Amino acid sequence: MMFVDSLREACTRAGKGVNSKSDPTFMGIIFMAFICAVLPLDISQLTFALLGAVLYALLQKSDPNAPKKKPVSMVVDAAPRSRPLSRLVSPSMLKPSPPTAASEVRAPSVQPIVAPTFHSDGWEGEIQELLLQITPTTEAERIVNQLARVIQQTMQSVIPEIEVHGFANGNLTFGRAFGVAVPEVDIVANISPQVLFNRLHGRSSHSTPAQLDEKKLQKSAIRACTDRLVASGGFKFRRSAFRGSEPKVTLLAPASLGLFAESIAIDFSVNVVTPLYNAALLTECGKMDARAKELILLVRRWAKDRGICHAVKGHLSPYMWGLLTIYFLQVGESEESPLLPPLEQFELAAELIQGKRRTGTAQTKWKSQQTTGEKKSPAVLFKEFVHFYESQFDWHNEAVSICASRRSPPSLELPIHIIAGEGSKTSEVGPSIEDPFNKSQNLGDHMTAASLGRLKEELARAEALCLRAASLTELLEPWVPADAAELQNDAAELVGSRKEAAAAAPAKGENWRQDAKQAQSSAAPPWRRAGAAPCTRV
Repeated sequence: MMFVDSLREACTRAGKGVNSKSDPTFMGIIFMAFICAVLPLDISQLTFALLGAVLYALLQKSDPNAPKKKPVSMVVDAAPRSRPLSRLVSPSMLKPSPPTAASEVRAPSVQPIVAPTFHSDGWEGEIQELLLQITPTTEAERIVNQLARVIQQTMQSVIPEIEVHGFANGNLTFGRAFGVAVPEVDIVANISPQVLFNRLHGRSSHSTPAQLDEKKLQKSAIRACTDRLVASGGFKFRRSAFRGSEPKVTLLAPASLGLFAESIAIDFSVNVVTPLYNAALLTECGKMDARAKELILLVRRWAKDRGICHAVKGHLSPYMWGLLTIYFLQVGESEESPLLPPLEQFELAAELIQGKRRTGTAQTKWKSQQTTGEKKSPAVLFKEFVHFYESQFDWHNEAVSICASRRSPPSLELPIHIIAGEGSKTSEVGPSIEDPFNKSQNLGDHMTAASLGRLKEELARAEALCLRAASLTELLEPWVPADAAELQNDAAELVGSRKEAAAAAPAKGENWRQDAKQAQSSAAPPWRRAGAAPCTRV
């Protein structure tokens, strides 16, 4: 008993002491305890114990994957709830969390897109050179059709009945600003709702397509197709836009597919009709007057480079900009007769209007009236387009309707879109853009106060640049959002300049306010000096 008590006391002292391993008394007690444990054993038992220890040591040494126990340190805290997380968890165990999507930080691009440069001289020459670059070519249409076939072959293993069509809205060779945000290629997959429902939910499902929401079925199909194209087709996912009337996703077809030397951004959707309408209207405009198609391409390119073409951000889509261009060519004040007729006289587009079909009698083909003067070029028509929507068109009281093809208020069946004001601003009536294939649909119902302000700002800027005969390079300079820090610095400089003016000329009374406003207007951009209302950048 005395030996056991002395051994217990030694172990207790070894646990409390810091340098207990170097204590000779402790080592002696351990050795005596070992001798006392071994003496009762005979030679055979000692031999087997020794061999077992040696074999265990060899096995542990020969196994490199054997987990090694790490010393565990326990921290005893009287109040663990008040201890911060950083003291309970080792810093090496913490991983940096990825940045959230809400915290968008403007960073310089590795390869920023600059304004296009032209070899031609003058406004007319630059416009013609740009049209040669952006007009869809037969090679671009061939690549898009081949891309559609690749997507169809990839999806046939999942949905054999699928039909895929491609639409090229521009030339794929020349880069442009916001090329991924607003792709030049539309890929549409057409599937019967009944077949689509059976393929997604199985034939044994108890529900029917009529009991499901059409939008939900459409979105489910887009998700399923996207997963297949990314996993098996080699495509890359970029973004989705499911909030609009026609949901879609933006994909990137890499150059590794062998279709094109560079990656191609595409908008992929299921069972939508807008790309078909867009292609039909552009084709018909080119048949009736080549200048109409060229003007549509010019307006779309300008809107895209200036950042007012992204529908997800509340701006007008390229299809809507095409409708604005057609409406201008129908009603714009010009010495020349209207370049385009009402929509019902479009040969192909008239068949797409809901509730109307071509009759058996042949329809009279529309022809523009012959004028004695020289026809206006697309360069001149673009300047008139900007002037019409910046100075003449009333965005609050008029409606863009290519079916009516006359300047008038919105029809009674077209809903009015009210834009809620920001802060202390009052609400206002938003733009009314009639869907030519569904007259009860207002295509401008997604616009916000910020997007409407940007629209008017860009029209005023383009008008000012056209009046002073600026180059096309300056007009198409890619738009970059202003930083919050820059806006604060500008506001601080403005306040400081007003205070300095008031201190330097106290005897002038209120004249310093007018001087400060004149100085501010002289330092402002040219489109603000032209009298445009200030707008907020987004």
